[in-house]
Amino acid sequence: MKKTITLVLFSLLFACGENNQKKHDADNGKTKSKATETATTLPSSDYSSLLLNYECDMTAAEVAKVFNIPESDVIPIETNMPNRCDFEIKGFGQNAAGGTAMRWGMAPFSKADSKKEIQSRLKDKENNESIFGMDIELSETGDCYITITPHIGGVDILNENYDGAFYFKYSQPAIYKRTAEQHAALTEKTIALANYLLKKHKR
Repeated sequence: MKKTITLVLFSLLFACGENNQKKHDADNGKTKSKATETATTLPSSDYSSLLLNYECDMTAAEVAKVFNIPESDVIPIETNMPNRCDFEIKGFGQNAAGGTAMRWGMAPFSKADSKKEIQSRLKDKENNESIFGMDIELSETGDCYITITPHIGGVDILNENYDGAFYFKYSQPAIYKRTAEQHAALTEKTIALANYLLKKHKR
């Protein structure tokens, strides 16, 4: 009887200790997770040529390679706008001109605004509160964030270390009679282009 009582008491003490340890581990896990989600300032490589001094450095052949489409489906569009690329991309819906007019380039954006936008997007993603498919992901270079705003046809590169951002615009699907599948595909191609340019300009 005495052995049974001792065994029961030992089991209870062990269970309490185990539960406390699990709670401690869980709390530590939550703390680490929260710290990871809120610590958005990342050490950064030099992206000055992209985020501050961009001049269009993409050819139709290069764009076609990134998009994995025929070069004949990429047509340069002449523009007088500085610090920007303009191309007509075929195969993702069309307007009167025959394809999707895409443009990308740098834009002034303060470090504080970048930080605010990144934190807001990360919080929405953490809470599963994405609106209209808006999203954010870490770039393949690991030191920038890529924000996706598909309902207006936009992707942006943000870096809190720069007073500048980089944008990609491919417009709303209705403008180009674009199907949902075509729009999703073009969004993914644009994200790939963002990662490509980051790698190309990383110093």
